[in-house]
Amino acid sequence: MDAPFPAMGRAMKHASLFAEFGCLAVAVIWGSGFIASQLAIDAGLSAPVIMALRFSIAAALMLAVCLPRLKRLRRGDLACGGLAGIFLFGAFFTQIVSQQYTTVSHCAFLTAANVVIVPFVAWALGGRRPTLRTLGLVCGVLSGIGLLTLKPGEGFSFNFGDGLALLGAVLFALHISYLGACLEGRDPLLINLVQVGAAALISLAVLFLWQGSGPPAVDWRAGLLPAVYLGAFSTCLCYLLQTVAQKHTSATRAGLLLSTEGLFGSVFSVALGYEPLTVNLLAGGALIFVCVLLLELLQETPPGPSPRRRPCRFFHFL
Repeated sequence: MDAPFPAMGRAMKHASLFAEFGCLAVAVIWGSGFIASQLAIDAGLSAPVIMALRFSIAAALMLAVCLPRLKRLRRGDLACGGLAGIFLFGAFFTQIVSQQYTTVSHCAFLTAANVVIVPFVAWALGGRRPTLRTLGLVCGVLSGIGLLTLKPGEGFSFNFGDGLALLGAVLFALHISYLGACLEGRDPLLINLVQVGAAALISLAVLFLWQGSGPPAVDWRAGLLPAVYLGAFSTCLCYLLQTVAQKHTSATRAGLLLSTEGLFGSVFSVALGYEPLTVNLLAGGALIFVCVLLLELLQETPPGPSPRRRPCRFFHFL
């Protein structure tokens, strides 16, 4: 009678390894997504065009995946996913625009700072006050940002693109905090479908208003494939992988692996010749990366939906 238990243990171990590999794959694809965005930008695609293509493709693919589940879609799911889609659109839109004014590495590492912003968003919206340890790690991230933007002989050069990337990190933190409050008891795939669909509708509306004066010259041959990659892989596949993977591994391990996104984005950027490998990039990027990892590793409660974590009071009204 004891024979099935070792087999069950091996199956659980294999599932956990698969889940952790899946989270790492998500981080790699997200990191490469910064390069895909840059390729689309270099081809002349505007931010609204990239966003509309990205989320329309992702929404169509998610709809195909979720067709058997649509009968379980509730009004509350529409409200939850709709607001999440607004945050998601804002985060990705500012990220795309920021890449037009700053480097891929700056954008990647500043986006990764959303992990240390989440506790402060939760606190501002009625959650628990961050610990001294969290404050210390935030200071480390700020120091890393300072190193990233320090140019020898010129001083600090925190430009418009860096500011937009940091704003995007705040919006990603709002998105994470909101989903952590509203996802409990809901189907994550349906919520993902609604949020991606909402982001697609907003993107199309912004595109209509943005392109009122006529579309710019675009090299579609060079720009279309990166946009398709962003929709099919960086959005649809990654959110599906993350949803499945986090059922078979701890939130802390998943967070640690997913937080390597900024590192992979910078590695791809340097390897492909988009920017040189400088001392400032190494030191600032390493400091941000280590602080993000420590926050994930040492946190007392995991991010995202958890029965042990009380949602922010603000979200009860949404």
